[in-house]
Amino acid sequence: MGVKLNGLVHEEELSSSILKGRIMAVDAPNIIISLLKFSIKDNENNKSKLHVNRLGKPILHFYGILYRVNFFLYNKILPIFCFDGIDSELKRKIVKDSLNDFLKVKQLHEIAVQNKNMELARKIAFSKEFYWPSIIEDSKHLLKLLGIPIIQAPASAESQCAQLVKNKVADFANSQDYDALLFGCPKLIRNFTKTARKKINNKWIYKKITPSIIFLNKTLKNLKINYFQLVDLSILIGTDYFEGIKKIGPRIALNLIQKYKNLESVMEKTREKYDFSKLTKQKINELRKIFIFPYTITRLSDLRWSLPKIDSTLTFLCDKNFLNQEKVNKIVKNLESNFIKCLEYFKNSKSKSVLLQTRLF
Repeated sequence: MGVKLNGLVHEEELSSSILKGRIMAVDAPNIIISLLKFSIKDNENNKSKLHVNRLGKPILHFYGILYRVNFFLYNKILPIFCFDGIDSELKRKIVKDSLNDFLKVKQLHEIAVQNKNMELARKIAFSKEFYWPSIIEDSKHLLKLLGIPIIQAPASAESQCAQLVKNKVADFANSQDYDALLFGCPKLIRNFTKTARKKINNKWIYKKITPSIIFLNKTLKNLKINYFQLVDLSILIGTDYFEGIKKIGPRIALNLIQKYKNLESVMEKTREKYDFSKLTKQKINELRKIFIFPYTITRLSDLRWSLPKIDSTLTFLCDKNFLNQEKVNKIVKNLESNFIKCLEYFKNSKSKSVLLQTRLF
């Protein structure tokens, strides 16, 4: 879902030139979801459908990751992809024992494929236990083959991206959601794609988008609030961890926080107008703790970029997932060329960090 800060945050048009020679922390699940939204139009019923392989597994995210990584390297950017860990108990969409469920259905899918029962394999591929976990697992594997470092966050990918920027391991975070700002991310990049267009949900319509950058300090200054007040404001609106207060949208929340300074005062002064029954003192403390003191990895021991393993990538994408070999081979070769150019650019850069000096190759 993501916090709805549309219209409140100050987004500046982004020039890709300022990203050259920089490291970008990528909110991987958020980006992968956006890649899956580029469907195929079914002309028979004028609806869109997912592009799947012969086993019924979605494959557009594979192409999307190849193009996105290539796009980063072409622009002389080294990405770090961050993935979600264990969801907080407060998250509203919790799948009980989802890992065990995935491992069980994954085995069933493999058996169905071995027995050439394609109908059963496709059915399993779109089950809730298999669909998303399988996409995430395959995405991680592909990124490793491409030589791109991944981080399995202990909690949320957004908080890990924010931590990397705060610790100056990365220069920017990249996500379509605003949640990284709630975790204190100083610089957030949105709409950074080659296509410069976005698919409107449930419609075969695309709208033009402009890459943008959000500076947390500028946003807070423009809103005339501090970081802690931004967290309180977002709790009123609604986050992935709390549904928010009915009848309170972004503008109303901002006015309330500006006027009453904090969440407790808002509740005290407006309790006759709004229903705060689900927002207990304990819940407020838990929500604030998630954002202000996030559970993240702060020490990174294995973070390296390397040339793509072309043969292994072709085997994984073409032999196992039935992508077009000629097309994939062309993309990966181009990706390898762009990585070499990117590496040379970083090596010749005057602002080389210790991280890059020790962790390229």
